[in-house]
Amino acid sequence: MSLYDKKDFKSIDWFTIIVVFFLVGFGIVALASVLATPFDGTEKGLSDIIAKLNLDYVQRQAINFLIGLAGMIIMLLFDYDIFKPLITYAYAAIVGLLALLFVFGKVRGGAQGWFVFDSIQRNIQPAELAKVAVIVMVAKYAAKAMDEDGRLLKFKDIMLVVGLTLLPFVLIILQPDYGTAFVLIVILAFMLFAAKIKWFWLAGAAVIAGTVIPLAYFFLFTDSQRNRIITFLNPDFDPLGAGMQVARSKITIGSGRLLGKGFFSTATLAQLKYVPEIRTDFIYAGIVEGVGFVGGVILIVVFFALAIRWIFIAMRARDNFGSLLAVGVTAMLIAHVFENIGMTIGLMPMTGIPLPFISYGGSNMLTNMIGVGIVINVNMRHPVKRKRT
Repeated sequence: MSLYDKKDFKSIDWFTIIVVFFLVGFGIVALASVLATPFDGTEKGLSDIIAKLNLDYVQRQAINFLIGLAGMIIMLLFDYDIFKPLITYAYAAIVGLLALLFVFGKVRGGAQGWFVFDSIQRNIQPAELAKVAVIVMVAKYAAKAMDEDGRLLKFKDIMLVVGLTLLPFVLIILQPDYGTAFVLIVILAFMLFAAKIKWFWLAGAAVIAGTVIPLAYFFLFTDSQRNRIITFLNPDFDPLGAGMQVARSKITIGSGRLLGKGFFSTATLAQLKYVPEIRTDFIYAGIVEGVGFVGGVILIVVFFALAIRWIFIAMRARDNFGSLLAVGVTAMLIAHVFENIGMTIGLMPMTGIPLPFISYGGSNMLTNMIGVGIVINVNMRHPVKRKRT
């Protein structure tokens, strides 16, 4: 568990770094375009264009990335085995923060999920960090069970990893933040599958979910949340209320047509603030308006390629712990991309899920960059090190 071995850095995954840096840079350009004061074609030079850009959010997002980059680098310096003794304390601290939100947290987007620090213009969302904590905790105990039995087999081990996920899951549901709760369930499902759990347990979980979800709809969901689900199933149910945001998102996406209007072009719907929350949850709508259907598909392919690369890293990890870590981070990426893009095009219910590395937000950027650091760490300490040791 020493600091680092220079030989490990020969195995750094440059594909992941290049793709992530591209996504972040592309996201910053997209933010600059969709948040700009509408261009009208009278701009005569670069100074006129810059004058219409909202550089405040661009600068903040750049700072968010630099903070996330620092988190990524810290994840690289130590052999990932050091996460095992430290994660218990980090997990307890994050669960404590989730509980404190109900006393000191601020409501944003209908969820009491943020600590707001106006003096430094920063907000912290503990639910984002809870994703990484759950990934490492589940990987720790599932890997221990796999090392002993070859798979996640014993009932007590299964209940332990499920319980470690359900504790922050319940606290996040109570905010309520159903989008982040959905991501935790996806992470758990992927990691249970990777831990070779018997299909019997997965089938049982599906039956339980099929029973609990309807009960939650009638007894736990608010009227607003029920309307979102009804609108998802019937887009014409409330076009000026719950369905307005998704309807406008689809119109904005359609206006980009095949090749898009281009970033920083005139009279775009994104610049006219036609879609609320365009800088965060609905950034994909503004992107496709600029780059068109072709560009939107290419962006999905880039995310898909990154996920495939991380699955490859998981398959060749030196041990079960490293493999499960990479699987958990991959699941987090897939859940976010699937839900965010599905939401913007009307294929998934509307939840507050950002697009990784692209949507504006500090906590989400930090969480994703820490995840990148974990995956690269696993790749750096692949079986070559085991042979050397």
